[in-house]
Amino acid sequence: MTSRETALATMTERFPLVAERVREVYGLRLPGHTAVFAALWASDSAAVAELMHSPWGVTDYFRDGGLDLIGRDGLDERLHARFRRDPAEFVTVMGGGSDGLHYGLWYDDPAELPTVIAHNFARDSAETWVSAPPSLLGVLREEVESFLRDYGDEEEDARRVDPLLEALNWYSAADQEALDRDGAPRWAGERRSSTAVSLFPVLPASAGDPQLAVSDARLAAYRGDPARTAEWIESARQELAAGRPALALAVGGELHWFDHDDYREAGVELLVGGYRAVGRDALAEIAAVHAAHRDLPWVQVLIAP
Repeated sequence: MTSRETALATMTERFPLVAERVREVYGLRLPGHTAVFAALWASDSAAVAELMHSPWGVTDYFRDGGLDLIGRDGLDERLHARFRRDPAEFVTVMGGGSDGLHYGLWYDDPAELPTVIAHNFARDSAETWVSAPPSLLGVLREEVESFLRDYGDEEEDARRVDPLLEALNWYSAADQEALDRDGAPRWAGERRSSTAVSLFPVLPASAGDPQLAVSDARLAAYRGDPARTAEWIESARQELAAGRPALALAVGGELHWFDHDDYREAGVELLVGGYRAVGRDALAEIAAVHAAHRDLPWVQVLIAP
């Protein structure tokens, strides 16, 4: 067998064990394309590293000895690679090249497979936005295409990504097979909305109106109008109490991103209450544990025992 065939067989064999670990730790379902990405890294890490990308987050469980990793200092494993402004729906799977770029699986509903892949520049302004491709290999291919648009006129630069492009082509069939086995995520066909700073989860119509059209206005209030901020928080609480949690999730998510000490307690209250109201308890628990440890100076949590 070639090194790629061996890597793909190894990661395919590991996938059920890694998926079970993610289910136990996060309460989430892991898509099969993560195993193909892990195989690509195992066989062609130098090529992937040309773009300064690498496995990180839950994909660390695929590494040799990855399932033996534990949270340092007794920390919850769900904090691994979770930056302070990451939404609860965002679960890191790949690190990027600069400004804290990281990519995550986006879970609208923890009972389902992730709907999309998202990305976030954590050390810049830390908004979270959707990536178009449905798999991590697709994201890397998109990055190669972007690199070639920017630097492809220089033959030496263009040759740098030839090995990665060749590896992506070799793994493309396995990647598509993984996507086909999983099938389209439940919420994939739904209209995707955003606040001013992040993707917004797909919610049932009964969850109410998140009032996303005024998300920018709310952010302006958080920055300089405490009275108006208090009104928004109270409106979100009232909507939540009435069984309409959408506004609580919108305001809570914005306050989480805004990251001001005065609004931390209200933000996590709205998020946890909102997630529980729509039956997304795994996300509520991620939000709660994250709120308790937002000030970690270092998000590399998983270590060898």
